[in-house]
Amino acid sequence: MLKKILLLILLLTGTFSVFAQKRYASFNHVAFLVTDADKTAAFYIKLFHLDTLKNPFPGEHVRWLSLGGNMQLHIIQEPKDQVIVSKDNHIAFSVASVPDFIKMLNDNHIPFTDGGGKAQAYVTRLDGVKQIYFRDPDGYEVEVNDAP
Repeated sequence: MLKKILLLILLLTGTFSVFAQKRYASFNHVAFLVTDADKTAAFYIKLFHLDTLKNPFPGEHVRWLSLGGNMQLHIIQEPKDQVIVSKDNHIAFSVASVPDFIKMLNDNHIPFTDGGGKAQAYVTRLDGVKQIYFRDPDGYEVEVNDAP
């Protein structure tokens, strides 16, 4: 009986390893087309304390910012008529405290909403996470939440 149980365990272990797949890809970066790369980079650096990365394309109006790990935000300057921002396109950041972040937004005179249009308010999701939304200098929507 013990041999049968051991054989079953070995068989199941082998079966699970066949189905376990190595990750094929991982997130690397997101890029925003903006009208002023320096202004937009300064906005994200100030609010989220992002580090700048070396631009591998010197001479071009591109700023690379680190989002932590291998994740990056690329800010690419283009003529105003080429920068089209969808109202639903957004980037999200998690912070330790939404109320503390709101204080910083208020100190910098940056308006925000609860996502439903109510100004100076936040929403609490069913899972208890607080969220706010605001716009960057080019109109991209930025979500900030306190998700763990």
